[in-house]
Amino acid sequence: MAQVKGIKVQTAGSWLSLVSGALSLVTGIYYAVAAGAANNFTATVLVCFLLGAVCALAYSLVPSDWVDILNLVAVVFIVVAILEFIVSSIATLADVLSGITMFGSSGGIEYIAITLVLGAISLVVELVSCFMKRTK
Repeated sequence: MAQVKGIKVQTAGSWLSLVSGALSLVTGIYYAVAAGAANNFTATVLVCFLLGAVCALAYSLVPSDWVDILNLVAVVFIVVAILEFIVSSIATLADVLSGITMFGSSGGIEYIAITLVLGAISLVVELVSCFMKRTK
């Protein structure tokens, strides 16, 4: 059993949810900075990544029975964030893949790939934690 400033994180499921929450938070912050610089920012993506992080962190840190559903809610928020991000980045992806600037994309593909990879890792980790126990 590990102590995180007085809060007991007891199982691997709790630890994975904690990692996913932290990664989702990092992904949201990275997206806000990179998409803002590329002039392709969508508030829905940021809000969903942050809400997914809050749900995942609450699931792993709050010792109550009502937070058990937050693990699944975090997955939903992260999926919505990833899908909305893909939709908002489709013009840039089309321009890069076709090799021409047809849709007037404003950013490169680097931040899109990084955001997608971070979001996918966060999603997979949170999905795995859904199939594990939160408490002993």
